[in-house]
Amino acid sequence: MSERDILKELAGKVVEGDEEGTVTLCKKALESGWSPQRVIREGLNQGMREAGALFDRSEIFLPELLLAVESVKAGIAALFPTSSSDMETSEKTKVVLGVVEGDVHEIGKNLVKAMLEAEGYQVIDLGFDVPPRNFLEAVSSNHAEVLALSTMMTTTLDSMRRTVEMARSLDTVPLIVVGGAPLNQDIAKDLGADGYGENAARAPEVLRRLMIE
Repeated sequence: MSERDILKELAGKVVEGDEEGTVTLCKKALESGWSPQRVIREGLNQGMREAGALFDRSEIFLPELLLAVESVKAGIAALFPTSSSDMETSEKTKVVLGVVEGDVHEIGKNLVKAMLEAEGYQVIDLGFDVPPRNFLEAVSSNHAEVLALSTMMTTTLDSMRRTVEMARSLDTVPLIVVGGAPLNQDIAKDLGADGYGENAARAPEVLRRLMIE
C-alpha cells in the first residue's frame, strides 16, 4: 500500500468514526517512519475536514460527526502515547472560546471546541455566561491569536458586541470570530467580528481562511 493510499484510508477511518482502524493506521504510519505531524496534517485533519463537509451538507449528522472527532483524538493519542502535550503545544494557534455573558447554552460551543482541537488548535475554553473582561484577560494572559464567541440568544447580542468592542482595544487585537443561532454574516460584520461560522463544522474552515488573509 502506497503512502497516499494509507493516508486516504486513514482519512476514511476518521469519517467512519472507526477509532480502532484510525489507531491501527496511525501506528502503521509511525512504524513506517512518518512524523506524527505529517500523519495529523495529511491523514487525521483531512478526514476531519471531509466529515465536516459531509455534516455541512446534511449527509451525516451530529452523532456521526462526534464519532469522527473521537477517532481523531484516539489517533492523536496513538501518535503521542506518552502525553498529548508532546504535540509542540507552544507552536499551536491558541483560541479563547466561550459563550457570552447572559447565555448558558454550551452544546454548540462544545462542538466547536472538539472540531478545533481535532484540527490541532489549542483551545482555552472559558465555558458559558462569560463576562467581557474575562475574555480579554484570557486572550492577554494566553497570548491567544483568536477569540471565538458564541450565543444562542438574541438578548445577549449586546453582550457579544461589548466583548468585541473591548477586544478591539487590546494592544494586540486577536482575530474575532462569532457564531450562534441569532447570527448571520451581516450581523457578525455589524458586531465588528472578523469572521462568522454558520455552524460548528465550519469553524476550522473559517479560521483557516482568516489566518491566511
